[in-house]
Amino acid sequence: MNRKLSHFAAASVLLAFCVAPAFPQTAPAPKAAAAKEEALPSADELAAKCAKASGGKEAWAKLSTQVLTGTMELTSFGMTGKIEFTAKAPNKMLHVVTLGDGQFVQKQGFDGRVAWKSDTQNGLKKLEGAELEQAKMEAIFDSDVRLKEVFPDMKVTGRAKVGDRDTYTVLAHEPGGKTDTFYFDAQTGQRIAIDSEGPDESGKVAKASIFIEDFRTVDGIQIPFRIRIESAAVNLVIKLQEVHHNVPVEDSIFAMPSGDAAAPATH
Repeated sequence: MNRKLSHFAAASVLLAFCVAPAFPQTAPAPKAAAAKEEALPSADELAAKCAKASGGKEAWAKLSTQVLTGTMELTSFGMTGKIEFTAKAPNKMLHVVTLGDGQFVQKQGFDGRVAWKSDTQNGLKKLEGAELEQAKMEAIFDSDVRLKEVFPDMKVTGRAKVGDRDTYTVLAHEPGGKTDTFYFDAQTGQRIAIDSEGPDESGKVAKASIFIEDFRTVDGIQIPFRIRIESAAVNLVIKLQEVHHNVPVEDSIFAMPSGDAAAPATH
């Protein structure tokens, strides 16, 4: 979510933009400016603190695969579903979202070279251009210990409150014209919220606020067990139920299917 926090959060952003792309999208502004004036840390300092807070490079280096499973509630539509995210170092990923009793299934994968997505409404699509570059970024296994590599243009912009927590705000950009504002907890260094804005598949500007919560230590790294996404199109809550590391995962599950790709993933 650790999809961009690390991988999981970025996949969640994609889901928020894809589930209801026809709705007008204007993001809420839930964060208030803080009133402190001391010098701001540098982007390098915040990236280093976030890396340490996430568990550190040594802890991440001990992991080769990650499988996250959980539930999802689309509160704005009264729908529920399941989500599964599978990652394999250094840069392979697959996420599967199933709503209801399987009426809607969405998949997105990257095998280290080819990116693709499918759903029960639109079928299978190979990703090119900015979408391919976005998938490459989302597939980085240990992005929280490589933030300056993933987002080389990170720029510290100020302070803000996220709930009752003081944060530092950092501006960064993603492929396809997306702009992110990261909120780093001033005490822990964890990235606890993201405001994302950029064009959706229809070309309209889409905005969403992502809240990354309930961090727990699993195998030496920090995992957010709850992610909330708020936008004008859809509000949803993801709750992780299980986290598994270093389980066998075949490379074949990340490959673009040759036929119907809408069925749930199997390992």
